[in-house]
Amino acid sequence: MNESIEEKNTKRTIMNEQNIQAKDKDKPTSSIITEVESYHNLFDQETENFIQQLPKVELHVHLDGAFDPAILLNHLKSSESRYASLPAEAFCPWDQSTIPVRALVEECRDLEAFHSICTCRGKRSLHEMLNCFEIFVPIVRGNLEFLEELACDFVKRQAQQNVLYTEVRYSPHLLAKGGTLSGKDTVDAEPVITAITSGLRKGEKEFGVKVNQILCCIAWRPDWAADVVKIAHERRDDFPCAVAGIDIAAGEEHFDKDRYAHLHEPHLRAFKHANKLNLNVTMHAGEVGNSSNIKDAVQNYGATRIGHGYRIIVDPDLMKEMRKKNIHFEICPTSSLETGAWKFDDATDEDWRNHPVVPMIDYGMKVGFNSDDPAGKLQNTIFPIK
Repeated sequence: MNESIEEKNTKRTIMNEQNIQAKDKDKPTSSIITEVESYHNLFDQETENFIQQLPKVELHVHLDGAFDPAILLNHLKSSESRYASLPAEAFCPWDQSTIPVRALVEECRDLEAFHSICTCRGKRSLHEMLNCFEIFVPIVRGNLEFLEELACDFVKRQAQQNVLYTEVRYSPHLLAKGGTLSGKDTVDAEPVITAITSGLRKGEKEFGVKVNQILCCIAWRPDWAADVVKIAHERRDDFPCAVAGIDIAAGEEHFDKDRYAHLHEPHLRAFKHANKLNLNVTMHAGEVGNSSNIKDAVQNYGATRIGHGYRIIVDPDLMKEMRKKNIHFEICPTSSLETGAWKFDDATDEDWRNHPVVPMIDYGMKVGFNSDDPAGKLQNTIFPIK
């Protein structure tokens, strides 16, 4: 008699528990974590070297979140005029606050200080991570030559981690001249994509990493969404380093059609058009927002991959539905800790055996591991280091 997936998972869990009782009652129950015993003890040097040399595929990594802070700081320090060209402040629509960008950056004349304002270590807040982007993205905004250099450097560092294939995502509008979250002017994203594509192609040729691109809409700039779809469609076959799909980044507020109708309607309209064009869709959902955002992303926006999606573990029926639809979840462990996407009460609960990916794996869901924003946390880190 053929067993259902639920029966197989139940049997596997029981067998794991029996093995644990027989061998070591403190070992975790998930099969994947049992193999490495515990994330707490994972990264001895030998294991770290082993994981680094393994061939990898990475599907969820942000280009701007992978900028090397040392390169950004050296670029700034090469000319005092570059400090003066930074905006005095940046507006953050998620909490209606402003950040004194220029003053913060000018105070940082060494790498340690600069790196501290480019990261959100220990703050456990997605908004704090987004604040960091508002500090360092102005350094590169509109600088096509520098963006090309940074794109090539990204491929180099992927090669150092033995990533054989990667899909790197970014918002071309956010990196373009005038591409701020509070601006109203028309932004030309095409030169940014051309520059980044050139850098990726140079890196691909030199370092042997296969790279494609995912273009991101930004939740807080719905006026960019239609243009992202148009450009993605035009560049979908522009190999090497073609556009493989589209996403919405910088928050999940656009799912809320009641409170944020002005964000919701233009994004949904753009993605309905993308579906008609048969564009691939991956989407940030269920990271810090409700699990219902995951269902919305798949049913209404046409997503076949979900970025993060940790909130799904509160809804077994939705887990079953996503498994049945073969939806792939792009898991980013270290990121989930720093953004607060992995929820726990206090530091004593910070046990990687309790991470949401564990029940997702045990339930037979399709998951992969990624770094998300490596330079914003730990350089090129996919797995957590304790």
